[in-house]
Amino acid sequence: MNEQRNLRLGTRGSALALAQARLVARALDTHGVQHEIVTIETAGDKRAVDTAWGEGAFVTAIQAALVAGEIDVAIHSAKDVPTEADPRLIIAAFLPRAEPRDALALPAGATGSLDTLQAGTTIGTDSPRRAGFLRSHRPDLVVEPIHGNVDTRLRRLDNGAVGALVVAAAGLIRLGRADRINQLIGADVVPPAPGQGAIAVQIRDDDEAVLKTVACLDDFATRVAVEAERAFLHAMGGGCRAPIGALATVKEGGLELLGGFASVDGRQVGMDMVSGPLDERQALAEDLAAKLVARRATVNGARRVLVTRPERDSAKLVARLGEQGLAAVVVPTIEVELIDQTSHLDQQLREIDSFDWGIVTSANGARALAWATQRLGVKLAGLRWAAVGRHTARELNAAGVTDVWLPTAADADAIGRELPLIAGQRVLWACGDLADDGLATALESRGVTVTRVVVYRTIVGPERSRALLDDAMAEGPIVAVIFTSPSAVHGLLAIASEAYERDLRCVPAVCVGPRTARTAAESWLGTVAVATSPDLGLLSELVAELLASRQPGPQSVGVIK
Repeated sequence: MNEQRNLRLGTRGSALALAQARLVARALDTHGVQHEIVTIETAGDKRAVDTAWGEGAFVTAIQAALVAGEIDVAIHSAKDVPTEADPRLIIAAFLPRAEPRDALALPAGATGSLDTLQAGTTIGTDSPRRAGFLRSHRPDLVVEPIHGNVDTRLRRLDNGAVGALVVAAAGLIRLGRADRINQLIGADVVPPAPGQGAIAVQIRDDDEAVLKTVACLDDFATRVAVEAERAFLHAMGGGCRAPIGALATVKEGGLELLGGFASVDGRQVGMDMVSGPLDERQALAEDLAAKLVARRATVNGARRVLVTRPERDSAKLVARLGEQGLAAVVVPTIEVELIDQTSHLDQQLREIDSFDWGIVTSANGARALAWATQRLGVKLAGLRWAAVGRHTARELNAAGVTDVWLPTAADADAIGRELPLIAGQRVLWACGDLADDGLATALESRGVTVTRVVVYRTIVGPERSRALLDDAMAEGPIVAVIFTSPSAVHGLLAIASEAYERDLRCVPAVCVGPRTARTAAESWLGTVAVATSPDLGLLSELVAELLASRQPGPQSVGVIK
């Protein structure tokens, strides 16, 4: 790297992120390294104030800029870095860790602690982890979601929106708001998020020059602790939004690792601790996770949630529901059948280069399109592609499309409004046979020509699922049902026997997107909740939060006190 060039430090533009970037900058100053701070807007910054964020929301855009060479260094809160690492990137340094624990904040001028709060006090947090452990420790408190940056949450606390607030102590300290800390909450009560309080300095894996420049910033004790905590989180199967906490401490040349899990409603919670040599931190983390995974699996009475999507698309959602202490019961209410061959489909795909845009509005559509183009020997990369959401985009990526446009909201209506079109362009829409004409109509109103090609058929209410549903209902009550498409709603009602139909229609229905919710609302008797994002972690959180408000009461499993 040219020594005269400034090292470009990529960060979010929030007050806390900039404070953390300045800590890195000051550390580089002591080594005579020239630098500049580059702010990058992330998906987490674009979300509405009162919405939760998914895994990677605050780091994905910064990592993309790093991979693209637009910055030399990415600066993250270590707790926000996804557990699935990008192989093109490495964490070159961790700055010395700040206070890792969570803090209780009360309205300005008030005093007290978590244990002295009056029963019924509303306590705000944006973290499923904090919510679960808090509900376990104090089931008489009312835990409510509260989002926004630290200053926003403090202002809402002082304005009476909640009676107390739990946030990361490190954030308050770095923003000069340590005076708002009424209590540091013990890790044996609410174990912190893995990596909390640590700043991660990320670089490209092959950038040896930058590695040599920033390696001097690495704090060994922080690296050991954070690596152990993240290894535990990964072994538990959780992401950065999972209700899983951990705190590793380096003591006298050894390592102590405390870890725990909780369901968001606080009914299931477990915690344990291991210790051993520093160089065995990976094995220690895996051993601790194995103990707690086994303990979590033995908890009786897990509430059962019906998942109506096909089996191949359900594995990750099943895992995310498990993190919330919920047992997923998969009964596909639709099946997908790839279109083998039609003259219209083949003709349009052979002329694919004549289109300006291609649109795919489901992962099934992306897979079917990839299959059809492979059969015909056609390449997808000759035009720009738009996908309804990240899952669909990944399917296009797997088919060789590297640049995929995404709308701000994961639904077809947003594509219709936001796709950057020029009048006169031609658009190819690959969809299923049950897709309505709303998207095509919206696009054509903007002066483009839309050609719709059906690449898969949807079988609503597959016959084989009738027995699966009867067996599922006979095994015990279903407390909620998840729908990810309008056809899944119709499919469930089609296969439900008369004995079980009313029971199902009376439980809460959690739907992805407004169209699915509208379809459910037409025939549902119970609550219909809308997940505005298809992020599986957020979807499972919504189910857990909905049920937590209906059935309180903690169930502890091996808790260290």
